[in-house]
Amino acid sequence: MKIAYITQEECNGVEYHRLLMPLHLTGYDVTRCVGADFSILNYGFDVVLFNRSLPVKAQGRLIEDLKEAGTRVIVDLDDYWVMKRDHYLGRHPDNKRYQARVMEALSMADEVWTTHDLLAAKVKPLNKNVHVIPNAIDPTEEQWQPKTYYEQRIGWAGGITHKADLMLTRGAWGDVEPVICGASADLEWNAIAKQIPCRMVKGKHVSEYAYLYEEFDIAIAPLCDTTFNRHKSNLKIIEAGMKGLPIFVQDIHPYTDTATGIHKVNDWADAIRQAKAMSTEQIQEEGQALREYVLANYDLREVNKIRMARL
Repeated sequence: MKIAYITQEECNGVEYHRLLMPLHLTGYDVTRCVGADFSILNYGFDVVLFNRSLPVKAQGRLIEDLKEAGTRVIVDLDDYWVMKRDHYLGRHPDNKRYQARVMEALSMADEVWTTHDLLAAKVKPLNKNVHVIPNAIDPTEEQWQPKTYYEQRIGWAGGITHKADLMLTRGAWGDVEPVICGASADLEWNAIAKQIPCRMVKGKHVSEYAYLYEEFDIAIAPLCDTTFNRHKSNLKIIEAGMKGLPIFVQDIHPYTDTATGIHKVNDWADAIRQAKAMSTEQIQEEGQALREYVLANYDLREVNKIRMARL
């Protein structure tokens, strides 16, 4: 089977978790295509996948031509496509056009893959052929090997689109200096540092991203209660657990998993006090327990069997 997936030039977290690693493990002939045009029709691909929408103006016509050529078109969707002004990207001038393009792709695709039932329910009015394939991680990958050394540092890892989520912890830290990982040249990181005194750590490429979790010992995942965020996935739990860290998460969907090492939060000041009080022995025990839970439920080699059945 010949598979192509279409992406942008630099590999980001979405490509890594939803396309690159899962398709690599299938054993099929997989081609990574940076961008797309109608020349893709000349290569005889059996399946073409992409996340959210195609990076081509005539998206609808290209999808139609691929289907007429006998190529199955699959859209992988990791986030809700409707972003209001309370989201970092919701104020972008192309936001409405982006939403329309994603909806066009979803409605025209042969099928859609997404991360959980709540997001699948949003897709179904556009395309009834939608299938849930949870996020997962390959535990044999070097960067996802568990921590071997524990202190009592509390931290977070992610991108600047989570600025509003991080602000939920403003004023909650007391004398604790959090470790915030993922910083880039974006000036918004400076704004975060001014409001949350912290040790800021520069972001890493997705091929080394997991090593950021070694900068701290207890993870946090604050999340604003918005429609968009309630349709995100539980990836923060999976990442922290795979690295052997306990995690304090906002008590809303998508953080519905219940296991040792997962702490549900409604008050971040109280949560930080609880995390600060944990001994290194408790941190290690809970982190190792959460890793066992993640291995049992979010091992990419097992989850990928759903993907293989659809291909």
